[in-house]
Formats: sequence, C-alpha cells, structure tokens
Amino acid sequence: MPTCADCGEYVTRDFVRVFGVDGEVHGCPDCTTYRELQDGGGVDRSSESRSPEAGVQRKPN
Repeated sequence: MPTCADCGEYVTRDFVRVFGVDGEVHGCPDCTTYRELQDGGGVDRSSESRSPEAGVQRKPN
C-alpha cells in the first residue's frame, strides 16, 4: 500500500504515478497543496527548498 514519504498518509498508486518519481511521493493532499504538487511538490527535494525551482522566492502570506 503506497504512502506519502513526507507524512505517512495513504496515497493511491495512480497518485504516485502522476506526482511521484520512481514509485515514491514526497507530498500529498494531506501535507501539501495541489498547487505545490502541480509544481513538483511530490518530488523529494531534500537538498532544496520546496519551491519547484531553485532560487524561487515565495511571497509571504
């Protein structure tokens, strides 16, 4: 049963196929937004920030 490597919640195989890499997903609807997932938030970027591209600054809320 696939789970999110970030929070441990269950994710479907299709979700992993679409948003993950090599059978792993590092973000799901329980721990990140769909906007972040569309921008690559499901990929492990442990050496980078969660921004989709290095050097991208997010505006504070």
